[in-house]
Amino acid sequence: GTDFTTSIKNQGSCGSCWAFGTVGPLECNIKIKDGIEEDLSEQWLVNCNQDDWGCDGGWWAHDYHEWKNDSCNNSGAVLEIYCPYTASDDLCLCPYPHDYFINDWAYIGSGSGVPPVNSIKQAIYTYGPVSAAICVNNAFRAYDEGVFNGPSCTTINHGITLVWLNDSQGSDGVWILRNSWGTGWG
Repeated sequence: GTDFTTSIKNQGSCGSCWAFGTVGPLECNIKIKDGIEEDLSEQWLVNCNQDDWGCDGGWWAHDYHEWKNDSCNNSGAVLEIYCPYTASDDLCLCPYPHDYFINDWAYIGSGSGVPPVNSIKQAIYTYGPVSAAICVNNAFRAYDEGVFNGPSCTTINHGITLVWLNDSQGSDGVWILRNSWGTGWG
């Protein structure tokens, strides 16, 4: 089945979508591989990354789950219980236990382009859910149910996890995504 989504998260008023979009695919892949839902820490990425990313934004931080070190010279994903989410830029109080690691990651196409739909679909089929940067406007913010087909927008400003492309809906299919705005959105 395709029920490998994990519980809904809420980034609150902190611009940490990049951390949620980084953690989302790993949580989904743990559920696919091990059949368990792990709650990984986005806050560890916010607090402990070495790139000055935080509540004012950031980019994909998969390297921290693979090889890139936090300020205590450690890498790998941290469980939420060790570094709970506070929706703020906090101090890195490492060391933390690092329970999960990824072997590798790559962009689908380039880091700044829009890959073909079939390439994204193949990546999800082969590797599981993927991080994606999208354009969010007021219509997207106000979305509450059904298939979103709002007005287009041009500025990439939000990170999410693409979970699946449902080919059975609409002429081109519809994306199933995991956002980080709590249970009140969608």
